[in-house]
Amino acid sequence: MNIAPEKKYASKRHLSGFKAAAIVIFILFILYAATLLYPLVWGFLSALKEKTEYMTTNKAAFPKDWLFVNFIRAFKALNIEGSSMPVMLLNSLWYTVGGTAAAISVSTMVAYAVAKYNFPGRKLLYWIAIVTMMLPIVGALPSQFRMYSALKIINSPLMIITFASGFGFNFIVLHSFFKSLPFSYVEAGFIDGAGNFKCFVKLMLPQALPAVIALSVVSSIGFWNDYMGPLLFLENFPTLASGLYMFQIINTRDLDLPVLFAGLLISMIPVLVLFVIFQNKIMDISLAGGLKG
Repeated sequence: MNIAPEKKYASKRHLSGFKAAAIVIFILFILYAATLLYPLVWGFLSALKEKTEYMTTNKAAFPKDWLFVNFIRAFKALNIEGSSMPVMLLNSLWYTVGGTAAAISVSTMVAYAVAKYNFPGRKLLYWIAIVTMMLPIVGALPSQFRMYSALKIINSPLMIITFASGFGFNFIVLHSFFKSLPFSYVEAGFIDGAGNFKCFVKLMLPQALPAVIALSVVSSIGFWNDYMGPLLFLENFPTLASGLYMFQIINTRDLDLPVLFAGLLISMIPVLVLFVIFQNKIMDISLAGGLKG
């Protein structure tokens, strides 16, 4: 079957336009990736310089001696009121793991109950969750500090229980996820004699696992990078984020910036590893399972 010359020409023009658009988009993404990678490369090169070399030479220049020893010096120099860098690393670990576990576990249970059970005040709880996300967090800090002081959890690891609120972004995502799941699984579990909690753990939670893992990873990165919370409420337990910030403030006049950059790069390693391992979970919160019918 012969195709008219006009159609062939139009098809070639369409293909050429598509290729041109693809090339432009590719170049834009390359430039965007370069803007993200440049600060990391610049920080890495700066961390390998002497203090005087960093202050007197071009900031973007390559180091003369490539002082990888600065990463070892960071472990010794970064000390906040007796808390060394390994101690700050340990504080970051329990703060991140505990905060993530408290936030995700409670949000998952609350989201499931609100999404799947009819009870008085169900819609009110959902709208409370929406409204609380609109309130400015900074304005609540004074009352938050007074409440934590009354509970005697200031400067205590027990502060992580405050992250078990059940609301926020995690609740909104998980509520939508559970809302999309059919209740037939739970009804079948009830017939087999399972209770509400067992149906939740054995039937519904495994289906929501992709969303739970993705939110856990995102929350972990947020807790790891959080410096405001530990700075205000955990003065005796500095994390890497708050400790590096305090080190910069305390040593403003005689700050060894290459050592500081080395410490910052060390603190980024767990986040980068976590992102590389779970990048598909973060980018693709998909439904694991479903009814076939």
